[in-house]
Amino acid sequence: MSENQVIVTREGTYHLYKYKNENELERMIVEHSSEIFGSNTVYFDLKKKINSKSGFGTIPDGYIIDLNQDKLFLIEVELINHSIKKHILPQISNFIMALDNKDTVEKLVSEFYNNLPISKKIDKKRLRSIVNNWGIVIIIDEVGDPMKETNPLLEIVNFLSKHGEVKAIPFQTYRKNGAITDDHVHSFKSFTKEELEKEAKKWTFKWETVSVEKHLKKMPTELRNLFTNLGNKICCISPSVKEVHRKKWTTYQISSLKNFCTVKVLNDCLEINLKTDESIFSDTKGISKKIKRTPSWTFDRVLNIHSEKEIDYAVTLVEQAYKAIAEK
Repeated sequence: MSENQVIVTREGTYHLYKYKNENELERMIVEHSSEIFGSNTVYFDLKKKINSKSGFGTIPDGYIIDLNQDKLFLIEVELINHSIKKHILPQISNFIMALDNKDTVEKLVSEFYNNLPISKKIDKKRLRSIVNNWGIVIIIDEVGDPMKETNPLLEIVNFLSKHGEVKAIPFQTYRKNGAITDDHVHSFKSFTKEELEKEAKKWTFKWETVSVEKHLKKMPTELRNLFTNLGNKICCISPSVKEVHRKKWTTYQISSLKNFCTVKVLNDCLEINLKTDESIFSDTKGISKKIKRTPSWTFDRVLNIHSEKEIDYAVTLVEQAYKAIAEK
């Protein structure tokens, strides 16, 4: 994530802070646990190993008991620039196996019972039920962009969610005058039911597809042949190219997470959006222009074509977009 991100207030400008390590981020999570997870929760900063039946051991970064949901959340704190594939996936896989071990469950019940504050004391029977109703929370400095072709964290969250509730929550700090002092700002997703539902919708987002007949029916008659001929030539770039029709455009992709081109039908022309490698992209006629990517529209260039005679050159640009994605 860019270090140029700022928060501007009357008191001054706060710049996004890059955590030195996971321990620094974790200390902030402990300090602000009630704001992140809710007032009726208890954070346990227990650094004790839990084991699976076969002896696979792991040490969670922390635990949250949510007394509103009667649920246990194991906390994994990570930085996006680390190898999340090597860190998160094996760590949480070991969490899941350990919680299938009755001895581990009883060990955790005793630890929580002995460390619960008086104001939130509950019996072991309820605690046992809570421990068996578990979920995982990954707290990270950046969740990444769920709309990108490759998002390792998204892939891991989707996979692990098949085994239980898994959520990713970004926690970021903005600092003033170049240092963490009492005058700093934290930004994060509050751990409420409503916020988690919003987060889940973002992570499980899917575009709606429509039939080609329905798509063609909406087009002006004069553009149907232009659209069909262009689409046929794009699909001929490679046998791996798939044409998928959305409500407002058609996307061309190698896989569901690797689209390289979209075609939108406007009133008098077709708009083509491309994902490109700008270091090698060549447009000798200068018919395309650069555009800035957004979280929901991850394309780099756009061009319009109005007639059949423009198709062949446009396809040479689309081919470059295909190669840029196919070679990743």
